[in-house]
Amino acid sequence: MEYKQSEKQAVLDAIKNCSSSLSFDNLKAITGLGLMELSTLIGLLVKENRILVRFNHAKDKSYLYKSSGEALYDRFKDLLFLYRGKERKVAFYASELCISPKYLTAVVKECSGKTPTEWINETAIREIEYMLCHTQSSIKEIVNELKFPNLSFFGKYFKAHKGMSPKYYRTAYLNTQLSSL
Repeated sequence: MEYKQSEKQAVLDAIKNCSSSLSFDNLKAITGLGLMELSTLIGLLVKENRILVRFNHAKDKSYLYKSSGEALYDRFKDLLFLYRGKERKVAFYASELCISPKYLTAVVKECSGKTPTEWINETAIREIEYMLCHTQSSIKEIVNELKFPNLSFFGKYFKAHKGMSPKYYRTAYLNTQLSSL
C-alpha cells in the first residue's frame, strides 16, 4: 500500500510537536491513523532515517544496565542522527561529547566494531541517498544543506562511497521507480 506524503508529514508533525517521549497510543490518537497504517508509516520513516525509535524498558520494570562506554556510544549515535551528515569530523562529535577523538574512536570501535569515521560516512551517504531519491532538491542545494565545501568535493565523496556520481545515482533510482510502475 502506498502512503501519501501528507500522512507521513502528519506523523512527523505529531512527533515534532511533542515535548517529551510519545507513546504509540498517543501518536495514534493525534494522527487519527489506524494501527496498521501507523505501524507501517513509522517503519517507513525509520527506514528513511527520518525518525529514531527508542523503546522504554522501564515501564515493565526490566531495567537494562549499560556500561559508560555503551551509554557514550548511544549518545554518539543520537548525535549522528541529529546532525544527519552535516558534520563529518570525529573531532566535532568528540567535542560535543566532551571527550577526546581518540577516546571516542576507542569506545565506538569496542561497542560496534566500526570506527566513528565509518559511522559518520554511512550516515552522510544515507542522508545524501535520501535527499537524491526522495526530494526535489538540486544537487547544489544538497551540497549547501549538508555543508560540503563545494560541488566537486561532494561529487568525489559520493563517488568514493557509491561508485557513481550523485546525478547518475538519482537518474538510476528514478528510472528504477518508473519501470516498476
